[in-house]
Formats: sequence, C-alpha cells, structure tokens
Amino acid sequence: MASGNTNPARIIQGQKTKLTRAAHGITYDKARDLILASEPLAAAIVTFPAGAHGEVAPLRVLQGPKTQLHRPFQLEVDDVHKELVVADSVSSRILFYRWDASGNTPPLRYIGGPKTGMYGGVIGVAVDPVRNIVVGTASDQHHRGAIFVFDRRASGDVAPLGVITGPHTGIKSLWHVAVYNGKIFAVAFNSGYFPPYDRGGFAPTPGCTGPPKPWLAPIGFIGVWNLTDKGDVPPRAYIRGAASDLLHPASIALDPPDGELFTGDGGRNGVFAFQVPQLLGVPGQGGLGSGQLNDTWSR
Repeated sequence: MASGNTNPARIIQGQKTKLTRAAHGITYDKARDLILASEPLAAAIVTFPAGAHGEVAPLRVLQGPKTQLHRPFQLEVDDVHKELVVADSVSSRILFYRWDASGNTPPLRYIGGPKTGMYGGVIGVAVDPVRNIVVGTASDQHHRGAIFVFDRRASGDVAPLGVITGPHTGIKSLWHVAVYNGKIFAVAFNSGYFPPYDRGGFAPTPGCTGPPKPWLAPIGFIGVWNLTDKGDVPPRAYIRGAASDLLHPASIALDPPDGELFTGDGGRNGVFAFQVPQLLGVPGQGGLGSGQLNDTWSR
C-alpha cells in the first residue's frame, strides 16, 4: 500500500548478496516465500528469503556454463509443475529448470532456434500452467517487437502457436509480460538505445546532422491481448497516456484478488499501481471473464 516518496521497509544490498548493477527480473515465489532475481551482468539467478534485509548471502545461486545462462532477464516460478522459467536475451531462448535449481545445473529443456522466430533476444517470459502455455517477448526477424506463444511442454527449435506483432499492435519493443485468465499483459517499453558513435567511438553514426538523442522511441504502454490472438492485432485494452504518468514502463506484476496491476517505469524511476479489476476479471467488479476485452482504459 506504499505510495509517494516512501522509505522501503527492507533493502537487500551489499557484497554478500552477489547482486550486480541491476536485476532485470525479480519474481516472488509465493509457495515458498522467496524472492528470485536475475543478474544479467553475472549470468546468474540468486534466491533470497522474502523477509531478507541488509547484506545477506543468497540461499541459492544458479550460475555456470552448464546453465546456458548468458544475460537472464524476466523469470517466473511455475508452482504447478515445480519449474523455474527464465528469458535469456543473448541466446534468445526460454530456459526451464527445476524450481530449486542451484549451482552449475543444466536446464531441463529450452525453446529457441530459427523456427521459433525469436531473433532479437528474449526479454520477457510468463507461464499459464493450466493451459500449458508459455509466452515470450522478443524481436522477430524484421527487428520488430513481438509476443510469441508456445506450448509450455515444447522443447528445442519449435514453431510458435501464435505471434502478435505489426504496426497495429503499437509495439516497437517489449520488456516484461504476464499471463492471467486467458489474457496476455505485455509491457511495450517502446524504447531502444541508439549509440551516437560508431563501435570504435571515434565518429558519429552515418547520417548524424546534430547532437544525437540516444533514446529514440514513442512513449510506452501496457497492452492486453487474448492468448488466442495472432498477427497484427491492436491491444484489446491498454494503459497509456498523460493521465497514466507512464513514459517507458518495463516490469509488470498482477494482483488479481485486489484488481491491481503494478509496473516499474525506468523513465520515471518509480513504481506505479493501477486499479483495473475490469481487466483482471475480478468477480463482482465488472469483470470481463475469459472473453475478449473491448474496453479501453487509460487510468
């Protein structure tokens, strides 16, 4: 319920934590009351007790060449199948491990390769354990942000069940994603870093006519699609615009019982909470159930 310029209740930080500059994915394992964080600079996943505070060592560290982790981003614990699912942006793979995997442990399986269509690095991942669906966000072969839907049980270089991408989606680039009640909640970060100089750092990029702007993109948003959507489909609903205060949202977390959606915004350097029971299908609050979303929400 925290709001405004509020002090944190607890902070996990320091050398012993093995946390690096940034954790590009944090998830809460409700069944075991644990916090898991991906460390892209260390190619590792670290696990802490949810009540940890201060400079504490992680309970587990998943790291090493056998893990096939290179730059892990979003991660999720599938409690139904006791699996840890990780998006890796360098290998462009979705990796599956035992939920308690530790050390230099290989994945149980992975989804990745040319047939998947995921070319630009997998950033986001979410699991629907009931429908046996896994959703990943990445770039396609045309360098467009895309949402990929796979059978959760698939392994190796397999074709997706569906792909959502194209100009009508409003997506330029994607970060994290969530799945709930037959719907996909995807964060269109819509920003990319464009270096102002060549790789050697000695000359401006071709066509540079003035002071470069390294971050070029439209404002991001959170879009909602059905799991069965395919192709160039506009979002069924979205959160965006001046009233939302969102600039470049990146992360997402859902709290269905309270009808709330949370996102972290790198442009605003804050965490935003939205009360959207209609989008989450909260009983007795105008929920849309498992049908298509046809209302548009900006706040």
